[in-house]
Amino acid sequence: MKESPTPVADLLLHPVRWRIVQRVLGRELTTTELKHDLPDVPATTLYRHVAALIEAGYLTVVRERRVRGTTERTLSLDQTKVGRIDEREARAMTPEQHRQAFLLMLTRLAADFDRFVERGDLYPRLGQLGYSQLALYVDADDLANLRVGLKALLEPHLLERPGKDRLTLSLVSLPDV
Repeated sequence: MKESPTPVADLLLHPVRWRIVQRVLGRELTTTELKHDLPDVPATTLYRHVAALIEAGYLTVVRERRVRGTTERTLSLDQTKVGRIDEREARAMTPEQHRQAFLLMLTRLAADFDRFVERGDLYPRLGQLGYSQLALYVDADDLANLRVGLKALLEPHLLERPGKDRLTLSLVSLPDV
C-alpha cells in the first residue's frame, strides 16, 4: 500500500472525500453503490475522489468485475487508518483545519441522525440509538489506556457480518478549558 505524501487533513477534509469515506466505513461497496448513495455527486467527480483515496492508500480495491464493458470495483476502507488523526498529523494541522475537521464530523453526524429519524423507524430501533456526554478525570497514561482498551473492545465489531446491523459510533474527547 502506497503511503500518501498528502497530509491527512488535506486529503480527508474535502467534503466529497469525507462523504465517500463515511459511506465505505465498515463495509465493502461497489462504485455503483457509492453513486447510488451519493446521487448529488457527479460520476466523474466521484471517480476522481475515489481514485485519490485509493492512491493515498485509504481505500482498497478488494474485487473487480466486468459489467457491460467497464470494470466495477468493490472498495473497502481500513477503519483504523481514518478513525483518528495521529499526533504528528494533528500537530501539522492549523487551528482552522482542526475546526474544519471537527465541523465536518459534526455535520455528517447530524445529517446521519436526520436521515435515521426521517426513515420512520425511530421507536422500534430506539435501543440502537444513544447519545450522551461524560466528564472524565484522566492523566496522559489514563487516556492512553482508555484508547487501547476501547480499540480492543471495538475491534471485533469493525467487520460487516450477516445478521449484524451497522451502527456508527462517534467518540469525541475534548479537554476542558
